[in-house]
Amino acid sequence: AGRGGGAGGRDLRVGRLQRQKVRVSRDRMLESALKVFDMAGAHRMVLEVEFFNEVGTGTGPTLEFYTLLSKELTQRALGAWRDTEDPQSPPALAAATTTATAAAATADPVKPAAHVAYVYAPHGLFPAPARPGSFDADVAGASGGSGLTRRDLFRLLGRVVGKALQDGRLLDLGLSPAFFRAVSGRTLALADLAEVDPPLGRTLGQLASAARRIAALRRAGAPEAEWRGVMVGGAAVEDLCLTFLLPGDDAHELRPGGADVAVTAANLSDYVDAVVDASVGGGIARQIEAFRAGLGDILPSPALGVFTEAELDCVLCGQGQAWTPELLGECVTFDHGYTAQSPPVRALVQVLCGYGPEEQRSFLRFVTGAPRLPPGGLAALQPRLTVVCKQPSGGGGGG
Repeated sequence: AGRGGGAGGRDLRVGRLQRQKVRVSRDRMLESALKVFDMAGAHRMVLEVEFFNEVGTGTGPTLEFYTLLSKELTQRALGAWRDTEDPQSPPALAAATTTATAAAATADPVKPAAHVAYVYAPHGLFPAPARPGSFDADVAGASGGSGLTRRDLFRLLGRVVGKALQDGRLLDLGLSPAFFRAVSGRTLALADLAEVDPPLGRTLGQLASAARRIAALRRAGAPEAEWRGVMVGGAAVEDLCLTFLLPGDDAHELRPGGADVAVTAANLSDYVDAVVDASVGGGIARQIEAFRAGLGDILPSPALGVFTEAELDCVLCGQGQAWTPELLGECVTFDHGYTAQSPPVRALVQVLCGYGPEEQRSFLRFVTGAPRLPPGGLAALQPRLTVVCKQPSGGGGGG
């Protein structure tokens, strides 16, 4: 507590933030996280994490917990996010990824699967549409998350985001700006779908354009043969052989019996609207609702509204930064026998300045537990990055 010259000469006392220390299992990350965020104390106090059978607590392990949890929340086996194949993955890895989901369903629930595949979302993480009846069903094959449903997952995600904002922690989650728009209550449309899935967006854009031409011809009283003859990419609508199924998911019907309902010039507009609704509307509404509920357990519901989408990404996930010798000299402390001019320090600075984005992420995760810097970059890193001279055991000599 401290004293100061407050109004009327009253003493001012500043209380210390209470901390909730918890232990988690690396092998059961999702299950551990569910238990941690179910604790009432975790909602009100600063969360500090340590791992079972490991020495260390405080900022480093806590940041690593959020980094590891971020990764686990993007397991492909969860089926929670829009996903595509990484074009950089070798064919063998792509094949292994395809089989990983099925193999995980029979894996030992105590041990992580030998190969855990993760979502590839180059345009940002965005919820995958939930099939009817699947939202509250157990997710089979999720590593370390036995009995987890998609409702649990998105509520947990909301709590994690809220707690990261509350405690000033960083996540390694590239959530799509469209996701934040949906959480803020905006109604998403075809343009938003094109942002999270450009190929599907382009295809639906062509279909929507054809549907508008058909509607205009019908309003003008054009003969049926004329409006049915509107082409899409050089083919008649009926020749596209589409049915009322969600593109990419033959088990997701857009209407009852949709697998047997052909898309025609007469119902093309209905098809486009149904795909958009399933993808960014009603099909993700329960995910968004669960996220908001989880966020509301930690922070007031409108909390995210004070940030722009870019600000939210920076506050939640930090930022990268180009490193120069001048910047490192200002933001890194050299101590216990080292100065900025020490030969080993100058060599280290040269190496760090040559790092690309991925090397920088790996280095930051190694030394801080998080793969990116907080808003403000190296200057805002707390505690400061410090390089000291470590003498050989039993010896003297300089660095």
